[in-house]
Amino acid sequence: MPAAPKEDSWAFQPIGSPFPDAPVRAPNQNNQYVALWYKHGKPIHGRAWNNDGVVECSFPYNKSELKGKQDLGGQIQILQYKGDYNSLGYWYEWLPLKQRHENNEGIRELVRCGNSVPVLAKLKDGSDKMGYLDLNSEVALFSTNGTTEKYEGGATANFLTIFRNLKPPPTGIKVYDDLWFDLRYNDNFPANAVPADGRPLNTETGPHTQYVALWYKHGEPVFGRAYPSGAGKTMAHFGKNNQENAGPEIGSMQLLTVPEASCIGLEYKWMPLAEGKAGGWETVHIGDSAPCILKDDKGLEVLGNLALSIEKASAGYGGKEKIISGGPAVGKLKVLFKRRIN
Repeated sequence: MPAAPKEDSWAFQPIGSPFPDAPVRAPNQNNQYVALWYKHGKPIHGRAWNNDGVVECSFPYNKSELKGKQDLGGQIQILQYKGDYNSLGYWYEWLPLKQRHENNEGIRELVRCGNSVPVLAKLKDGSDKMGYLDLNSEVALFSTNGTTEKYEGGATANFLTIFRNLKPPPTGIKVYDDLWFDLRYNDNFPANAVPADGRPLNTETGPHTQYVALWYKHGEPVFGRAYPSGAGKTMAHFGKNNQENAGPEIGSMQLLTVPEASCIGLEYKWMPLAEGKAGGWETVHIGDSAPCILKDDKGLEVLGNLALSIEKASAGYGGKEKIISGGPAVGKLKVLFKRRIN
């Protein structure tokens, strides 16, 4: 039997501190997490994100976007999901805001703090951002580009919000999205991470299996390699701006994972760009970045990042950013593709 439903877990995080474990991410947003802040005792939801492995955030207040320590007093809270349905008695489900008016007794509970509920909406510039809706006024407010956007009434009906679902989660449902697992450097390494080319790569120290990892440096996504240490802890390396980032400075990152076999809805394959596109596959990418296996003239391989628009492949290696650039050289490298399994 599952446990009686426990309370939501919120981690108190100073701005600029490493991300907490098990943060709750907005649906289909790779670097946007549910955040909470209090202004004069009033709760306000906004968004947090990972930059250089540490917490940054944005909250709407009146007509202003509040972001840094000076604006916010240096500390916020980030929603966590530390466990599973059997240990917590609930799981999180994102649904349109209008569904809060349905009869959810004993099934769903709206995640709220006071009269503030977190909501996700597409703003005027086309971006999807989290803000909050005030249950008293029915006004939703979002912070963006130094200011705020306001929506109210019927315009908010289809904004997504987060519910606690008290019934057992469904099983056997096909997953057609990439699964990015949030974890921190030196956390236990997951068993379902996606390895580069499904095999050990050729390295200077012999065959070594490397797994697809994602990190954000100066706000930009960069792919790199992760692997378990001898003790099963997560190690990782990334390369960008002529530097290698590795070790505890990484803080929080994400690993590409696969669901259990009955739920797999995507097939992954490593191929040169031209081959993959000709076969009707789609690159696995975040923004302009895709996972790529660099291979030098000696046949040595390392998992890194491909900047698709400028045809530059790079990886953190030996304290620097190892680079392969130019169409012919990059065109030979294997990139991660995916396609839907019907």
